Amino acid sequence: MTLVAGSQDGKVDPASGARITRLKQEDAPALPKGMEMPLGLLSFKATLATGRSSEKFSLYLDPALGVNGYWMEDGTGTWVNLSSAAYGGKMGSEGGRLRLDFEISDGGRFDADGQANGAITAPGAAAQMPLSIVGQASDWASNGFWL
Repeated sequence: MTLVAGSQDGKVDPASGARITRLKQEDAPALPKGMEMPLGLLSFKATLATGRSSEKFSLYLDPALGVNGYWMEDGTGTWVNLSSAAYGGKMGSEGGRLRLDFEISDGGRFDADGQANGAITAPGAAAQMPLSIVGQASDWASNGFWL
């Protein structure tokens, strides 16, 4: 696993100035039905350069883990995929590794301390969540399709 702060398509953006100051792997919390976190929760802290209000990150992983995004809990307790187009992120393959790109705003809804203080604290996870065309599959689904 490799985490890049100040990422521009997986490479360090020299203009970023972001630095990862903490990266900790923790046990997975209670998860929604069907969600799997093969590496558990990844909690990191990154400091931002003066004048920056958000930062882009790239997480490189073994594709054999079978994850489909970088997931974080929002304020309502719903797990969302920050590496999806809906949140300005993306997934790709590079050098035989899976790359999850995502962005977090300082003091925004995915900055755990909730303060615009020049640092982003982010507990999230490379995880696999089964999806339907409208989000997580219903318990009433039959063969992956809604009834």
